[in-house]
Amino acid sequence: MKEFKVTLPTSDGPMDLHGFVPDVASGQRVPAVIVLQEAFGVNAHMQRVCRRVAELGYAVFAPELFHRTGAGLEFGYDEFPKVRPILGTMTNNQILEDLRVAHRHLSQLPYVDSSRIASWGFCMGGWAAMLAACELPLAAAVSFYGGGMVNPRPGIGFTPILDRFGFIRCPLLLVYGAKDTSVPPEDVQIVQSKLTAIGKTHEVEIYSDAGHGFFCEDRASYHRASAEAAWIRATTWLKTKLG
Repeated sequence: MKEFKVTLPTSDGPMDLHGFVPDVASGQRVPAVIVLQEAFGVNAHMQRVCRRVAELGYAVFAPELFHRTGAGLEFGYDEFPKVRPILGTMTNNQILEDLRVAHRHLSQLPYVDSSRIASWGFCMGGWAAMLAACELPLAAAVSFYGGGMVNPRPGIGFTPILDRFGFIRCPLLLVYGAKDTSVPPEDVQIVQSKLTAIGKTHEVEIYSDAGHGFFCEDRASYHRASAEAAWIRATTWLKTKLG
């Protein structure tokens, strides 16, 4: 596997994109996954996720969505007060531009099959993965405990995208923890009902013993059994959509 960073231009300055690419034979094109960060940066946890996905044969790329504030920004899971001001400055259009820049770059790589690109996001990245599904020609999208899709959040600049669901172009897998106080059950139900009402292909997985961030082994909310089950669920589902 090769690990590297590339710097891509956006209208607000350079954005680093972390790459994790398996060994690819000459002339081979593989599916790709855009991994979208939690609110704590493209940190050690997110990079471990990227490596695990790449080990399955996908080309994986993780954009730094905090690049307008600074490059390489990472925060501890007990440092959310430092993160909140950054989230307050971020808009839907800014994040969408970052997604488009990353997707365009992947689509042009000689070893990526541009018809088999997926998004997979966690926390705020789960929201961004759904935004990508609304606006980009993806083959699939996975959202782990993505909140903020139904109601505005105080102090958060990016806003709900429920009204954009009609533009979704790909199948979805949405994963939640039943004990997640950040994404209440009524929000999950609204999202699911909306997708059903407008005929979008989707599956919802809810883990009864899990809370917010249950997939991250570095968080106090980590729940091993749910995390292991969610990994199998998501990667098996992705294989059916991307090959």
